[in-house]
Formats: sequence, structure tokens, C-alpha cells
Amino acid sequence: MISVGNEETADVKFEVGGTAESAKGRRKRAKTPTTIFHAHHIFLRLNAPALADMCKPGDDSPTAISNVRPEIFKHLLYYCYGGKIDKDDLQSDAKDIIEAADRFGIVSLKLEAEACYVDTVELTLDNIVELVTYADSKNLALLKEHCLDYLSSANKIEVAKKVSFDDIPSHLMRDLMVSLARREGEGSSEGDTLSTMRVSQLRHLAHEKGLTVDGSREMLIDAIKESEEGDETES
Repeated sequence: MISVGNEETADVKFEVGGTAESAKGRRKRAKTPTTIFHAHHIFLRLNAPALADMCKPGDDSPTAISNVRPEIFKHLLYYCYGGKIDKDDLQSDAKDIIEAADRFGIVSLKLEAEACYVDTVELTLDNIVELVTYADSKNLALLKEHCLDYLSSANKIEVAKKVSFDDIPSHLMRDLMVSLARREGEGSSEGDTLSTMRVSQLRHLAHEKGLTVDGSREMLIDAIKESEEGDETES
């Protein structure tokens, strides 16, 4: 079994760290030095395609990776080699892992970290806009649904007082209406059951059809409908 970080057999290497993104979006020099990681391109091609595209097998110069902490990158490589990240690490670093997994195309890890983040994040009317906007920007459909479910169940007077809907992308209002309808027990019209399915159900259905499970709620529904229409055409 090929092990993670085996310098003798590795054909790519990365220099990770050096710079990090500040809270206000400005780049700053990290306090710790960069860390060198060795890997095998074939594992990256299979499990982290975007990362594989960044490097060339046999290149003597390391590929520089910024805005990712070395310990997070170590988790990613371990996962690419078939390892399972410890639950405590996944919980404590969920958001950083989501960011890195999304960046490097490690879809299954992104979804695992998202589910963990949903289980641990504390939603309030003060942070709901920031979180639902973040979820939308990263196509974190489960987190977005969680945020909108919270918003639809909150005291409407308090929501009106504390939540700035001007700062929420307008296209999310449709998802909010779905959340409200589901909460109030309203069914979908014309037999369109997909429109009121939960994200977990849509992802399960997409997986059964061999479709990607990464993407927004709308993307999942469109892909499933297109697949079903194709099946009907073939039959």
C-alpha cells in the first residue's frame, strides 16, 4: 500500500503556507514557515482533480499552495489516500476543510465537512445573513437549507427587526418559500415532488442516478429532472 508522504515514491510535492487570508480579505504573512508535502499524482487525479491540475509529476520545484493551513492540507492528502478524518478534527476545522475541499475538487470531503458544520454551527438572527450568503456562495445546499429552516421557524417580528433582507441574494427567497411551505405542510403542485424534497433526499436520489451530489438545490433538481427526461426518451 502506498503511504501518504512517501518521499521515495512520490512524484509531486507542495509547499503549503506562507500567506493567509485575513478577516477583511487582505493577505498577510503567516507567522509559521511553509511546510513541504510529498504526494502521488495518481491519487490526486482520482480524488482531488483540481489539485492534480496544479502540479506536474516529476517536477523538482514544489507547487506553492497559499491560504491553506498545513494541518488542513495534511487532512486533505490523508483523505485522498483513503483515510478518514477524525470526527473531532472534522468538527473543529469544518469550515477550513470545506474551503480547501471545494477549492481542490474533493467533493465527498466537502459534503462530509458540511454535514459536520451543520451539526455544530450555532445559528442566530445576528449571523444568519452571513451564513446563508456563505452557504450560497459555496453551493453548500445542506447548510443553506439549515439556515432557511431556522429563518422560517424564527419569530417573524424578531426576524423583521434584526435581519436585513437587502443583504440576502434575491434568488434565495424561493428557497425560503419552500422552507416555509414545508414547515406549514403545503404540498407541491402538479405532482412535482422534487421541489419540496429536502437536500439530503435530493442528494440521495442524485447519487442513485449516478449524478454529482455537489451543487445548489436548484442544480440538483435540474440534473435529476434532466436524467429522468432522458430515461423516458430512451424507453
